Amino acid sequence: MEETGQINYIDIFEIKKLLKGSFAGKNLYYEEKVDSTNTLARDLASKGVKNGSVVISDCQEKGRGRNGKFWTSPCGCNIYMSIILRPKFSPEAAQGMTILAAVSVADAIAEVASLKPQIKWPNDILIDSKKVSGILTEMSTQNMNIEYMVVGIGMNVNATGKDMDENIKNIATSLLIESEKANGSNVILDRNRLIASILNKFDKYYEMFLSTGLSSVLVYYQKYFGMMGKTVEINVNDKRVGGQVVGIDSKGALLLKTGENELERVVSGEIYF
Repeated sequence: MEETGQINYIDIFEIKKLLKGSFAGKNLYYEEKVDSTNTLARDLASKGVKNGSVVISDCQEKGRGRNGKFWTSPCGCNIYMSIILRPKFSPEAAQGMTILAAVSVADAIAEVASLKPQIKWPNDILIDSKKVSGILTEMSTQNMNIEYMVVGIGMNVNATGKDMDENIKNIATSLLIESEKANGSNVILDRNRLIASILNKFDKYYEMFLSTGLSSVLVYYQKYFGMMGKTVEINVNDKRVGGQVVGIDSKGALLLKTGENELERVVSGEIYF
């Protein structure tokens, strides 16, 4: 951490020094400003860049989340990055990459910021019930095979209240805001350490996924999963499904108890508490 007032620049060379894994981040692409890191990553992936390549930017002009939602992306304070993958598994297993990214982000927050994140299925990381990070996974397929995947990660790191749109202040937060609440000190966090930590964790969990499947990663995911036992409603294909959360299955789908002996398996959807 550093004193507030200092600018924590993204330093590709510093990130590379901190990387410990075998593939994630071995090739880093940095642009000061982009439309979105996922858009640039998809362009690079279509041109053949290597598995595990990562796109990082200091600012996004058209950042986006799931279902085309706008992701506020101010310059100089947050993390915007996308991991390019060229997996051999089937498209049906792709949901596992969002699970991997979520637990990697949560681990990094706990490690670097010493905070206690929770994961809201499928792709949000929360602190004190407010969103601090989101994940957008996209893929290109050919003949029922994955050509490439892009796992986009946005994290509010050193953003203050004035950096956030008025319409999201009540549902979003940043690591800086939550650190100040937790320990009372006015510090900023090192984005280079956070980026490297996310990539190191992702590298570890990806290798675990390839060797033993998603179920082994879910053991770590459960540590942050804050929805177990909660009653929720989920918008699935414009239809509301209500029930009690009873777990995540081996492919990353949410399991809802919707009746006495009824279980609904939800692959994707918008959750309402």
